[in-house]
Amino acid sequence: MSETSHTQSSSAADDTESPPDPLPASNAATPVTQHSAPASPVSGLSRWAPLAALAIALIAATVAIVGWFYPHKSASSSAPTYSDQQTKDAKVQVCTAFMTVDRAVVRNTHLKNPPEAGPIGALAVATSARLALYGGGAYLRDQVNLNPAAPANLAKSANAVATTLQGLGIGYLASAPEFTQDSLRQNLDSQIKATAEQCK
Repeated sequence: MSETSHTQSSSAADDTESPPDPLPASNAATPVTQHSAPASPVSGLSRWAPLAALAIALIAATVAIVGWFYPHKSASSSAPTYSDQQTKDAKVQVCTAFMTVDRAVVRNTHLKNPPEAGPIGALAVATSARLALYGGGAYLRDQVNLNPAAPANLAKSANAVATTLQGLGIGYLASAPEFTQDSLRQNLDSQIKATAEQCK
């Protein structure tokens, strides 16, 4: 019995004293987490989101620039249309204004200073002429703008008369050189004839 108990005790001691067998080298080098988790699809999307936003911004900017320099045809072709009666009435209004201005300019630019009026009379005559020129041009242009149904050729011609009248008026006020005023007067003669022809 003593041999048996000694054998058992020695084998138990061997079990407690001997260290456990080491793991194989391959198993020891392997990390605890043996399978890495697949990459999240969200991280891939977040990487492309700034690029997509930049592309959309570039497209929007390109469309805006093209729209600015090349407006849509419907915006430019939406000119109002007028009936024949509206065109006729507008023509009468513009032509009446033209003839009124023409009379006012002719009358006030041909006034004579009475001999007894002196320098004050000369200033009054000059002031009347300048007022007729500049004010007449402004009035005629206003009447053209107030009657958009007038024929385009008449409106263009009347506006040319208005511009030249105002140019003469401001030229006299500024004591412009005579050759400059002569050129404007010649232009005015031809413009008046062209406008009068359209008002027949």
